[in-house]
Amino acid sequence: GIIAATMCTMAPLGVSALEKEVSSNWKQSSDSTWSYCIGNTPVKGWKNISNIWYYFDNNGKMKTGWINDAGKWYYADNTGAMQTGILKISGNVYCLNKSGVMQTGSIKIGNKNYQCNINGQVSGSETPKVDKGFDSNNNLIKPNENSNKTESTGNSGSTNKPTATETDKGSSTNSNSTVNNSTSNNVSSGGNSVTVSGLPQLSEKYSVTVQSNAESKILELMNAKRTEAGLKPLSIDYTLQSVARYKSNHMIQNGYFNHVNPDGTKWTNWLNTIGYKYNSTAENIAYNTNDPVELFNQWWNSAGHRENMMNPSYTKVGIGVLLGNGKYMGTQTFAG
Repeated sequence: GIIAATMCTMAPLGVSALEKEVSSNWKQSSDSTWSYCIGNTPVKGWKNISNIWYYFDNNGKMKTGWINDAGKWYYADNTGAMQTGILKISGNVYCLNKSGVMQTGSIKIGNKNYQCNINGQVSGSETPKVDKGFDSNNNLIKPNENSNKTESTGNSGSTNKPTATETDKGSSTNSNSTVNNSTSNNVSSGGNSVTVSGLPQLSEKYSVTVQSNAESKILELMNAKRTEAGLKPLSIDYTLQSVARYKSNHMIQNGYFNHVNPDGTKWTNWLNTIGYKYNSTAENIAYNTNDPVELFNQWWNSAGHRENMMNPSYTKVGIGVLLGNGKYMGTQTFAG
């Protein structure tokens, strides 16, 4: 069987548990649309979640594609993330300023001027370099890491988004720690260890075995998706891997399934305890009873988990998949 749960509501069968760090809650309705709940109330309008802007209509449904808000046009990809920069959408090029507003009139990019018609489409024989391309279903088809800064002398609209107070999405946590390009020396190689130097030894109520082949396959599948989308692949970090295995074992031995440990701590506390330096980190968890590699599909088919796996700010990952007490327990620990 496959277990599914969220803090906001029970997710459809086949979707892994996505516990929201702090109080953020994503909810998927029976019509496959997404809402963002604070308590039991869905957010409406603009919301900044983990430094990404989303727009929710008057029914609290997350919008994708073109969005008209107060007479200004914005564009969100199929994950709901508002876009900026130079976009090619269904064959037409558009310029969106840093606030996401579609530009019309004369646009200056670098030292060149371009003209956008009333529909926002760049006209003329020359077009600026495209940052990203999207098909008619709002799927990314041509990512480009080189972004252009847009200045407008025409109808640029507002440069400020509505304010928002909550900035965490999924199980992501942002830290103010300085990135030192360092990892803890507590673990020097992958191996099959489920212990972490500096963290308490876990009980052995249940015997566990590390599913190293499944861990490697999940990394392979995840990096294939990232490469396909134009993102850099994640590299295995053995300290993160040890913490991910420790988390999976911790949940097996202590009989729970949650980002919050029974004592109220989280994986971030563990990283701090062992002296691991990071700028941002996230954690995905899931389990099933039949196939360890299927854990990847559980994460991929859930928007919040998928966002963690595809987040360009993460460069390293640890994957811990253990078999114990009749289930395959999986944890992904990301850092950037």
